[in-house]
Order: sequence, then structure tokens, then C-alpha cells
Amino acid sequence: MFFYFIFEKNIFKMVQIVEATFDDRKKAYNWLFNSDFSDFLIKLEGYTRDTLPSYEDFTGEYWDFFFDGSQPENGRCYKIIDNQNNEEVGFIYYMSFHTKEGVAEIDAWLKSLEYTGKGIGPSAINKLVEKLNKEMGFHTFFIRPAKENTRAVNSYKKAGFKETELIPEKYYKPEFIEEYRKSGYGEGKDIFLVKTV
Repeated sequence: MFFYFIFEKNIFKMVQIVEATFDDRKKAYNWLFNSDFSDFLIKLEGYTRDTLPSYEDFTGEYWDFFFDGSQPENGRCYKIIDNQNNEEVGFIYYMSFHTKEGVAEIDAWLKSLEYTGKGIGPSAINKLVEKLNKEMGFHTFFIRPAKENTRAVNSYKKAGFKETELIPEKYYKPEFIEEYRKSGYGEGKDIFLVKTV
């Protein structure tokens, strides 16, 4: 038990999260859609290289407030920094404009497969969860990865997320239920994971 505590403490210290800026938005797009892991991810969402969202499409979904901090009550994007090499290795963000009070949706991606399986994802997620809980009072966090993305599912579970049934009325504001209850991967193709603090 003591060893596990030390391990968890070290994992938590392995990264830091730093507020992303407008200068980082193109990088976020490229790491999401043009990395050595992107082909797998875009296939899960039903894209091909020919139908890939453009950068303009990306900015239409990842709005300015994710990168300028003007609406923290609605969401914010952060860079993930690997403390060992002081290197930017990914992005993590939360959004809450569509969720009930105290609830936030989280997502994250790394810039390359070489950074997976090292605890970076779980560490960044827990950093963000702690920050949002302490600074903004968020208490419930959820993530909806594709079932086929077992690497991500396992990472989120390592961060303390538990698979549960999606009850949209419990997590989403009434006006967003119809839009957000459906998976971006297709009916029944995602997993609903929740962490409460």
C-alpha cells in the first residue's frame, strides 16, 4: 500500500499543465489530426484523410475561449508538459457550457505514440481534475472515449474514472441533452466514464 502511494505521488508529479494560447491552436490541431496516432483516431470518428476536418473546422469547434481564458466557466485548453524533459507532449481540455453545475467533460490527446503508456495521460487528467475542483468547485468529471480506443480507456481508468451508464439528464443541461446524448462515434460505440471528487 505504501509503495502504491509513492508510485501514485510520483506519477502525479511527472507532468504540469499550462494554459494554451492562440499560438498553440494550430499545434493542437496538428497533434490531433496529423500525428502517428491520428489515423486510428480519425477512423474511429468516421473520417478518412480525404474528409478530415480542416483547421477552420477545428477552430469552429474549439472556440476562442478555450485558448484565451475569457470564459473559464465554459471551458479551457491546456498544454501537457513532461517535467522530465520539459517538453510539450499533448493537450487536455475541459468544457462545461453544456453540462450541469459542478460537472465538466474532459478530453486529452498526446502528440505521438511514443508518449503513451508512460502515465502522462492519467497524471495530466488528475492535475486538471484537482485544479478544477479547488479553483472552480467542479466535483464530477466525465469522458466519452470510443470503446475501440482501449489505450485511452485504460488510461482514464488509471486516472480513477469508472465506467457507468449515461443518464443524460444527470450530466447535461436540458437544452443540450438532445445534441450531446449521442456518441460522436455512433450509437453504442463509446464508453461513459465518470470520476467524482
